[in-house]
Amino acid sequence: MSKQLRIKSLTLVNFKGMRNVTVDFGDGVTAISGRNGTGKTTIADGFAWLLWGKDSEGNSDTKFGIKTNDENGNYIPDLEHEVSGSFDAIDTETGETAAVELRRVYVEEWQTPKRSTERILKGHHTDYFYNGVPLKTKTEYDAKVAALIPEDLFKVITDPYYFLTLHWKAQREYLLRMAGTISDSDIAANRAEFAELLRRVTGKSMEEYKKEIAARRAKIEAQLEKIPTRKDEVTRNTPVAPDYAALEAEKTQIQADLADIDAAATSAAEANRVAYERAARIQGEINAKRTAQNQALYNAKEAARKAAYEANRAADDAARDLAQVEQSEANETNYYNREKAVITASIATEKRRKEEAEREVAALRTRWDAVNNEQFQEKTYQAAGPLLCPIFGHQCADPSAVSRHQCDAVAAAEAFKKRQDDERAAFYANQTARLDAMDVEGQELNKRIAQHDAEIARLTQDAATLDTKHAQAVQDYAAKKEALKKVIADNPRVSTDPQIAPQTLPGWVALQQEIDRLTAELPAATASAYGIETAYPSAKKTQLNARLSEIDQKLGLRSTIEANERRIVELDKEAATLAQEKAGLQIEEDLIDDFVKDRMAEVERRVNGLFDGVEFRMYKNLVNGEKEPDCVAYIGGVRYQDKNHAGQINAGLAVINALCAFHGVTAPIFVDNAESVNTFIPVNSQLITLSVSTEDSLQVNHY
Repeated sequence: MSKQLRIKSLTLVNFKGMRNVTVDFGDGVTAISGRNGTGKTTIADGFAWLLWGKDSEGNSDTKFGIKTNDENGNYIPDLEHEVSGSFDAIDTETGETAAVELRRVYVEEWQTPKRSTERILKGHHTDYFYNGVPLKTKTEYDAKVAALIPEDLFKVITDPYYFLTLHWKAQREYLLRMAGTISDSDIAANRAEFAELLRRVTGKSMEEYKKEIAARRAKIEAQLEKIPTRKDEVTRNTPVAPDYAALEAEKTQIQADLADIDAAATSAAEANRVAYERAARIQGEINAKRTAQNQALYNAKEAARKAAYEANRAADDAARDLAQVEQSEANETNYYNREKAVITASIATEKRRKEEAEREVAALRTRWDAVNNEQFQEKTYQAAGPLLCPIFGHQCADPSAVSRHQCDAVAAAEAFKKRQDDERAAFYANQTARLDAMDVEGQELNKRIAQHDAEIARLTQDAATLDTKHAQAVQDYAAKKEALKKVIADNPRVSTDPQIAPQTLPGWVALQQEIDRLTAELPAATASAYGIETAYPSAKKTQLNARLSEIDQKLGLRSTIEANERRIVELDKEAATLAQEKAGLQIEEDLIDDFVKDRMAEVERRVNGLFDGVEFRMYKNLVNGEKEPDCVAYIGGVRYQDKNHAGQINAGLAVINALCAFHGVTAPIFVDNAESVNTFIPVNSQLITLSVSTEDSLQVNHY
């Protein structure tokens, strides 16, 4: 896109106090000046409202006053508030120029309610026109404006304050888009070690790789810190070496003694094994038969329990149905009580409203009687002075004999009589109108009373119907409950936990007889197992085994001591390896930092190469020496926020020049408070300055 938008004229009609003002704009600088309140900012507001329905500060038309007010500060009704503008849209590549006319009209919507003669303001709507053609919707109008230049771009290239007062993150993002993508390969092209670094960074960004290196270094440092503690722990846990030769000789002697004891005990142990196996077999048969007994008793109880459930089925079903009927009866009662309460309350409300209407009728009747009894108060004519004859100059003895053209006093008396006749007629006409209005009001009240009577009758009938239905339901539930209770009484319950004596079960008795026989054989088998004497002294063997275990434990210290010594050597090697890895990672981190700093410098170089007179610091230095993203504008080494007003305006114009060059578009620039600037930097756009001056009326000059 390569486009230049120029404004030719702007007309404001009933807009913020301007009744009908047209401003013509030149191709270069248009200087608008005047005292405060003459309408300079209103021109900028009108321009913004015409395009986007907002004022120059971005407020929508519901938040700033568009209408024209009278001397008391009240808005003047029945006015259409309008802004129209004439533009040239120039394609700078082809030179083709298209004339564009925009018009936006804010229209009041009035309505006269029924039975009223006064209008009320219902609301407003806005009409839109493009090249004189009315548009149906705001969306259609906005699309036409956006086709000239989109709103978000329009703001940054027409307001010198806008861009430099954005949040620094928004400024930075915009500037980085203008500077273009800076690839890692662009930075690496200047240094060979950077190219090697990029070959090691695969599948991740430089920032991610730096975090990975830092994490690895932190892990190594944590491991290095632990090694001295681990060495100290191994040293403290290494025991003193014993006399291994003496312990080995004692161990050989004890092993020989234990072998002799085991050989002597072999024959006695075999006899005991056979006896134990026989006793275990008998006990196993006893246990199996007792299990079979328990199963037989369980089966008998289950059969009896099932029979009891079948016997109780009719009573259980009836009890369940009885509970359901009782619940349904309770639900019916609750429903009846709730509905009856609602109807009763509604009847009370209707009666109260009827009584209120009747009281209003009584009050209206009293007012009607009072108005009907009003009488016109007759007035007596009082002449201004004695009636004098216009011919002879003495007091008139017979006023009725004097013709009207001869006596002004007579004419005054007749005029008074006519006025009194007119007042009498107006009085009785007003009285009749008020009585008629009260008659209409009385008819409405009587209609309301009749409606309340009808509603009370309907509700009373509903209450009677509800009572009848409830009484019938109570009878039905009583009959159902009586029938179910009879079923329960006719079917007494049987216990579902039958008590069965095992002696009544033939199978159980037969198994008990077998258990008794096997139990009688068990003592003899057990006695034979425990009756064989042990052929070796168990206490002696226990003593020898304990000493042998003690010797093995002491001999085991040799492997522990040797393992600990090897572990200390391994820890020393691990520390050396980790220290070397840490040094290599620190070198890598330093190289990454150099790479990032070069990229930061390249970012600032590219960004600042786009601007003339404004410099952006894209990074800020931290206390630890590192940098983090930032965006601060400087003018001649001074921050934008600290610069005087003129410096800020010219900095904004310099930014607009760069933005227009980047996007290939220009649009009119409005500069408010321009009186603080002695010299404006050159711009490629139309420049409209709004300055405070001593002139009492708005002044427009072209340069």
